[in-house]
Amino acid sequence: MAIFNKLQQISVGQYTPQNSLLHRLDPRVKIIAYFVLMMAVTLTRSFYGLISAIAIIILFLLLSKTSLTNALRKFLVPLPAILAIALLQLFIASRSQGERIYFSFWIFTISRSGLQAALLLFARFVGLVWLFTLAGATISNVEMIYGFDLIFRPLGKLGIQTRALTMVLQMTLRFIPYLVFNAEKIAKSQAARGAKWDDPQGNLFQRVKQTLPVLVPLFSTSLQQADTLARAMVARGYGTSNQRTGLREYLITPVDILFLILCLSAAALIIWLP
Repeated sequence: MAIFNKLQQISVGQYTPQNSLLHRLDPRVKIIAYFVLMMAVTLTRSFYGLISAIAIIILFLLLSKTSLTNALRKFLVPLPAILAIALLQLFIASRSQGERIYFSFWIFTISRSGLQAALLLFARFVGLVWLFTLAGATISNVEMIYGFDLIFRPLGKLGIQTRALTMVLQMTLRFIPYLVFNAEKIAKSQAARGAKWDDPQGNLFQRVKQTLPVLVPLFSTSLQQADTLARAMVARGYGTSNQRTGLREYLITPVDILFLILCLSAAALIIWLP
C-alpha cells in the first residue's frame, strides 16, 4: 500500500498555514510572481539560470517557513519519471560533428550535448516541482480563488463570466485532494478484504487489472459528492445574485510591489544568464 501513501505527498492542495512574509502577501501578487518564475524556468536554456532559479526557490521556501524535508519528500513522487525522461534525453540528444564522446556502445552514445541536455531537463523539473510545492504551501484555495477572481475581473467588461470560471477552478482544486484520499481509502478497504497490491510478481496487465476495481467506486463516489455539492450550492442561493462580496478585502501594499519587482528581476536573470 506504499503507492497510495505516496499520493498524500502531492503539492496541490497541501497548504501549510504560517505567519511568514510570503503568506501575508496579496494573492494576486503571489499568483503572478509564481507564474512569471514558472515561465522563466520553463523557457530558459541556461543551466546556470536553472541553478539560480532553484536557489531562489529554496530561499523562498525558507522565507515561507516551509520544511525543506517536506519539499524533498514531495519531489520523491515524480523522481522515477523525471530520471527516466532525463536518461532518455541523455541518449537521443542531437550531437554536433566532432563533439566529444564519453561513452559509446551499440546504439547508445553519451556525448557532451546529451549530458548537458539531461542535466538541463533534470534541473528544470526540480525547479518546477519545488515551485509548485512553494505555491501550494503559501497560497490557500480561498486565496487562489480570490486572486484569480480579482485578476480576471477586468474581463467581465467583455461579457466573460469570470466568477463562473473561478468557481470551476475552485471546485477542481478542492476535488483533487478528495480524489486522492478516496482512492487511498478504497484501495485500503479492498486490501483489508484480501486484494493484493504492490505484488512484485505481477506484470503490467495485472497491475492495470488491479486498478480497475478502484476506478469504478472512485468515479461513483466522486459523482455523488459533486451532486451533493451542486444541491448544497443551489439550496444556499448560489447564482441568484451577481453582486457577491468577500469576507476579506485584499489591497496591494508596497511590500507586494517590491516582491513582484524582485520576482520579475529574478525571472529576467534566469532567462538571460548564459
